[in-house]
Amino acid sequence: MMNDMMPTIEEAATPDILAQIEHEEWERGNEERERWEAVEALHGPLMTAVEWAQHQDAMNDHIDWFHARWCDKQDELEEQAAEEAEALEWFKNGPCK
Repeated sequence: MMNDMMPTIEEAATPDILAQIEHEEWERGNEERERWEAVEALHGPLMTAVEWAQHQDAMNDHIDWFHARWCDKQDELEEQAAEEAEALEWFKNGPCK
């Protein structure tokens, strides 16, 4: 129960601590960008703008396909649950009562 009494970061952080956290996150982002720039300078870009656009289109098509299949499966499961509930109701209150 000690954890319930511990303050959260939002409760304990002062504006200067929050500013320091934000600055450190910004520095980490800069370091990542600098490392990536060095890799691209040595090896060239991972993809051209055209290749990146094609990749994004392909991924969006895949996501749309997956989402459609997932929605179809959810509809199927909802129909199955409704049929099972109807059958249970029939057995509970139907002519076999």
